[in-house]
Amino acid sequence: MQANLSKLAHSALILLTVVLVLPGTSRGAEETGSAPAAPVAKPKIKLIYDGDIGPDPCDFTTLSMLHEYHRHGLIDLLGVAGEAPDPYLASTFSIYNQVYKNDVPIGAYNPKTWGKVFSDDVVQRYQKAARDGCHAEQNKTIFEKFGNAATQTADQVVEPVELYRKLLSTSEDNSVIIYAAGQLFNFPALLNSPADKISPLTGKQLVAAKVKEVIFMGGCFPDSKGNPFKGTDGAEWNWWAFANRNTTKTTMETLASLGKPLTYIGWEQGVKVPIGKEMVKKLGRKHPSTESYFLMRHVKPDATELPADNPAFDDLGLFYAVEGGVGKYFNKVRGRVQVDEKGGNTWVADEKGKEDYITIIPGKEPELRKILADRITGDY
Repeated sequence: MQANLSKLAHSALILLTVVLVLPGTSRGAEETGSAPAAPVAKPKIKLIYDGDIGPDPCDFTTLSMLHEYHRHGLIDLLGVAGEAPDPYLASTFSIYNQVYKNDVPIGAYNPKTWGKVFSDDVVQRYQKAARDGCHAEQNKTIFEKFGNAATQTADQVVEPVELYRKLLSTSEDNSVIIYAAGQLFNFPALLNSPADKISPLTGKQLVAAKVKEVIFMGGCFPDSKGNPFKGTDGAEWNWWAFANRNTTKTTMETLASLGKPLTYIGWEQGVKVPIGKEMVKKLGRKHPSTESYFLMRHVKPDATELPADNPAFDDLGLFYAVEGGVGKYFNKVRGRVQVDEKGGNTWVADEKGKEDYITIIPGKEPELRKILADRITGDY
């Protein structure tokens, strides 16, 4: 950790000129069949993260990647927006700000007011998943282990729609990439938000003007019929939206109508890249990201080795969002997604479309495992 911190002492001038030798490519680079160019520190990608933290441990390691990318100058992490009815979600975001000494703006729902976004049924389904999905309430446990008097709570941060409106209204046109790695409750709320004191534009107008691209970790491609989840009505977990009908369908159709480029990294890709053990060796047990993996595997409190890896669902999507890698690590399929009211998806090929789904080039999985471990730990 100290070695990583020392790297951050470079001056702004050095950051402007030094090329970071990383695999992959920046989002601004030309993506061809040849090996992508290494990303440079400037210009930074302006990125908003939208996601659910827990119960899957890849949510926590994705936060580590976000903060390391931010610290290394590859992205300007404009803000993190939680989309789940979890009273401890804001605190998890705050703990990562403390661990990485960043001050990233936070948006999360307050239990006192989240009823305007979530039905009681959705809240109950989410809380059951948090308890039973990994047999641990991840955010609550992380707060109890790593929180302190300076850790922010849900009543100390703005709600996600307010955060989005503030961040987008002050951004340049066509400049913001949104990486969404969870259920999509924030999107209908944002898109339907009216003009207010923050901006004279509606939510839909803000997204049309300010957002450059939206990248989703969600769905199964080319269709979700064969996904292994039980009780999700044929939908992938993130796009099921806890049985809240039309949440994902409305989001995708509205964004597509605005002409925004949309990219999808499906569930079926993350399972090909299990990670965790190497990360634990580098970060140790006393880190929120590694602790989430131990909680998932139900190991003894004094264990120091992780017995098994876990799929890098969200981590893989973030790597693509920041570093690209089409032609070196990934192929992409052009077309458009169709989503039913339950969140199930199918794919329609369309070479003239503005949508793509991403697949890993066979044989690249071992290399991606190492890269993701390095990105999570800041070892680059």
